[in-house]
Amino acid sequence: MLRRVVLLFALLFSLLPRVAAEEISFYALTRQNGLSSNTVLQMMQLADGRMAVVTDTSIDLFDGQQVSAIPIDTTRWMAVPAYGGATHLFADDHDRMWMKQWGRLFCFDLRTMSQQMIDNWQADDFFIDDAGETWTLKGRELQGSAASHLLTLPADAGRLQDVVRVGEAVYTFFDTGRLVAFKPEGTLLFQSTSYPSEQAEGYEWTSLVVKDATETNLYQVRTGPVGSVLQAFHIATREWRQLLSLRGQFMHTLTVTNTGMLYLTTPEGYLHINPATDEIITKSELRLPDGSVLTGEGINTVCLDREGGIWLGTYNSGLLYTSPLAGLFDTELLNIEVYPILTTIYLHGQPLQVGAEYDGRPLLSVAPPYADSLSFRHDENSLAFLFSTMNYVRPRSTCYRYRFSGDDSSDWHTLSADSLSRLVDDKGTFYLPLVGLSPGHYTVEVMATTNPARWDENSLRRISFTIEYPWWRSPLAYVVYTLLLILFISLFFLLYRRRLERKNRESMLLLRIQNLAEQVSQYEHSEAMVVLSEPQADEETVQEPEPSPQEKAFMAKATALVEQHLATPGYGVEQLAADLCMERTGLYKKLTALIEQPPVVFIRSIRLQRAAELLRQGAYSVNEVAELTGFSSVSYFRKCFQREFGCKPSEYTEQQKNE
Repeated sequence: MLRRVVLLFALLFSLLPRVAAEEISFYALTRQNGLSSNTVLQMMQLADGRMAVVTDTSIDLFDGQQVSAIPIDTTRWMAVPAYGGATHLFADDHDRMWMKQWGRLFCFDLRTMSQQMIDNWQADDFFIDDAGETWTLKGRELQGSAASHLLTLPADAGRLQDVVRVGEAVYTFFDTGRLVAFKPEGTLLFQSTSYPSEQAEGYEWTSLVVKDATETNLYQVRTGPVGSVLQAFHIATREWRQLLSLRGQFMHTLTVTNTGMLYLTTPEGYLHINPATDEIITKSELRLPDGSVLTGEGINTVCLDREGGIWLGTYNSGLLYTSPLAGLFDTELLNIEVYPILTTIYLHGQPLQVGAEYDGRPLLSVAPPYADSLSFRHDENSLAFLFSTMNYVRPRSTCYRYRFSGDDSSDWHTLSADSLSRLVDDKGTFYLPLVGLSPGHYTVEVMATTNPARWDENSLRRISFTIEYPWWRSPLAYVVYTLLLILFISLFFLLYRRRLERKNRESMLLLRIQNLAEQVSQYEHSEAMVVLSEPQADEETVQEPEPSPQEKAFMAKATALVEQHLATPGYGVEQLAADLCMERTGLYKKLTALIEQPPVVFIRSIRLQRAAELLRQGAYSVNEVAELTGFSSVSYFRKCFQREFGCKPSEYTEQQKNE
């Protein structure tokens, strides 16, 4: 514990002179390291951690290990005639980069690594605020990407140069030195001017505005015929103050650290400014790790990354970078955040290319850093993922932890360059092979850190992918197998039933023949029988008495009443007796005397006869027939129908079709 306290004080003490002295070492990233050109015009850090660098030929994306480039087609651009400044870089919330340059606007899709054109583009200028919302200027109207966001700029404010979001307010800056703040819906909040109107023409050319991390101050660099000026606007008090003025010289790029320190590039080098004390330190010479020194005259732009590193872009020496990890042995003393970047996806050992077709279909539609959901065939089951971080100076200090849903356990696995698996190399890249995967859904989760005792959940990178089942094992195939099995079983029982019915008919015919033969034999041997067809006196059929007209009329009326209320659920004996003006017991006695059936069976028989007629027509389903004939449930209807006709309603329908 004492050793850590001593080291901590030593670190804090060492950091103080590191700011002021010229002992910081810068590492160079040039064409020899993969940069497309040593002429750097602008740069910024993307949301995934990579550095986007604008050179005179392309957009270079650096992931800490390698550079991917999007060539700039200078013939494909949209006009923004109101913009007259040098290179200005934006990133929106749709993974696109926008570059303004001398009245031209370029758009780059980072997901597909391609340059894009916007159809029917018509705008005087283009901006993206800190919230990622895009704004297009047409005349004096500034339209946001949200339909309700429309600002009408004051006619006398001058030419719009910058748009910055502060909380819910939109701050607009003009070449006259005026600041006009609005609500996004267009309500004017306030106006302010940074300097007297007689000074406006001296700084009217360009404007660059950045805000600090606490949204306490806005810092603005303005340039014009007389030179450049750095000024601060206090958001709460709405007061301006001038921090630095250069006569005849131009300030280039400004950035603010999380602690409120300013870095500003000028033709003579870069400046370190403390706004609280107005202390300014000029860095005119840059020391490289080999001890050589570069002059700061070629520095063009500056950018600070989330890891605390300083990036300087030069006109002819590429990128220069210094890290808070440089020269530090105990990395636990600094809270450096690093993020895993998926740089490459391999299939059977070969890297996948964006948009390239494999067996007639593209497997990777977006660049690997944006890939989060992938799909592969059953024979494309040997994959590998390559990760890196922006730990450019001390890559060997990078540690990874990963979790794979295909493991026997869901525990985290921690790896570093010292691990025996050798999945993490000395350059800080993590190679994760997944070979011979079975069909199914998988998830890979990866985190990175410089301190294995401290893991940041914000660094989690998750990739989901699917190994598809072969067609004979797909869910659709099993559905087809099930339907075929059901069809086979149905055909088997249908054939079996028909065969059984045929045998029954043959047996009945044989029985009738046997009975006829017996009758003939009895006729030949019986002298008392005169004619075979005449019945014996003792075998005479007893004829049922013919119903009276009154009984026929009663049955007709009862049948008509039941048929009239056929579709009425619950129509039973009580309702029928009431409609016939009879008591329930009287109706029961009457029907049992006439047809030897109680009223319940009488009503059900009429319903079932009507149901059989509807089924023969073939226009209704079993459920519909049950409803039309007044049965309370389909299951009860099926039960009654089978009892009445000896088969299910569906079987009865099938028999009628076959006949």
